[in-house]
Amino acid sequence: MFRSVFLLFGIFSVAATAVAQQVRPLDWSKLDGSANDDELATLCATVLAHTQKDFGKDWLDKVNAPPLVDSLIDFARIDGSLKKNRRRAIEDCIRPVTTSCRTIALAIRSGIYDEAEAGATITEIESLLPLVLRSVAKDHLIHGGIGQDTWGDSWQSAMWAGQLAHAAWIFWDQLNTEDQKLVTDVLIHEANRFLDVPPPTSDRNSRGDTKGEENAWNAGCLFAAATMLNGHPNEAAWREQAIVYSLNAVATPHDLNSDVVVDGKPVSDRLRGYCITEDYAVGNHGAYPHPGYTAASYLDPRVILFCTLAGVDPPEAILYNAAPIYRMFVDHHWAAPPYRKPGGTVYRRGGDIYWPIEKEKERAGRYYIWLKQDILAATFGFDTDCSTKADHWAKLHGQYIVDAVTGKDTPIPLEAYHQGAFFKNALTAYLLRVLHSQGHLAAIPSLSAKSL
Repeated sequence: MFRSVFLLFGIFSVAATAVAQQVRPLDWSKLDGSANDDELATLCATVLAHTQKDFGKDWLDKVNAPPLVDSLIDFARIDGSLKKNRRRAIEDCIRPVTTSCRTIALAIRSGIYDEAEAGATITEIESLLPLVLRSVAKDHLIHGGIGQDTWGDSWQSAMWAGQLAHAAWIFWDQLNTEDQKLVTDVLIHEANRFLDVPPPTSDRNSRGDTKGEENAWNAGCLFAAATMLNGHPNEAAWREQAIVYSLNAVATPHDLNSDVVVDGKPVSDRLRGYCITEDYAVGNHGAYPHPGYTAASYLDPRVILFCTLAGVDPPEAILYNAAPIYRMFVDHHWAAPPYRKPGGTVYRRGGDIYWPIEKEKERAGRYYIWLKQDILAATFGFDTDCSTKADHWAKLHGQYIVDAVTGKDTPIPLEAYHQGAFFKNALTAYLLRVLHSQGHLAAIPSLSAKSL
């Protein structure tokens, strides 16, 4: 059976002394109405319709699996031999639940969630969501944890804190003051970790071990704190450091002496080095170029989404170098040899993906990544110099997803590192297209050192 609703409402009392942090409200009315006849929004809606099956049921299964400790869910429990690789083990404990909580909360609040297709009612989910968020927050090391293991102050924990905060923010009015404080304390702690810490850069090692994706997810936590926590003493410092981390994530050697002004300063003033090569690609796990990690190093659409809903101008840094990086996927020719036969561009004419390296080539099937960047390129116009425009690629890649999940033959099998990745990314892309159609998206310039 699912967790008793009694657990949700009967195990705690609101602390009278708890002081809630002032939080910017999210204006959900911006999503009212349709995307009209927007073709890309329709495409995203089609992908959503074909990837939502059992999403709610799977979420309920996930949050009901861990044991209870003192009426809280012990998500951070690490058993047996897994303790030998604690970093990966704790990631497998916390990352899936924070990601899925944000996605399911956003789907419900935006009206996309379909009970019949998703396999669980909204009432079931809403009755459990505060308990889940409270449990994850209490399991953070600053709150002492629940069981033997805690999470926090680690390689990826800032990203999980940002996801946790987003999920709570979406349903803020349904959380009591104590739970709100538990979540914001975690977010503040994780964001503050980076205020005096310069972002790592990989420079010449960008071909083997980029630090771009790490900078990008840590920037996401900083942006979450700066956007959500209105009037906090560190609000401006968080935003500034988020910009610094974002720019270092996507900087190339071309940018080191750049006087292009982004968010009020020349790019070079905020750079420690670079994480992307002169060809606008990255390597990781010892292999170059790695299209998957290149895509992961830029374009966090949720920064744009939450800034827009909160009435905060999205930073220009969020799209810095987006145009040349996207153009790399479309037009850069990788010769064979030295790369895998047959060579060519990452984006292939029929919609399939050329993977230039042998390592992790199954990741070519992560079509949610390609669709996401296609939708953003079309929405913000950073496909201007591409030989084939982003809407063309979005239609091919979106149809590819639909074909694969409906059982049709496709050249590359779909591959995802966790269930729901296709739904999650199509959801954010769809909501951005609705905001675009309704005229709510701010124009964000796509700047780079070489294009100006």
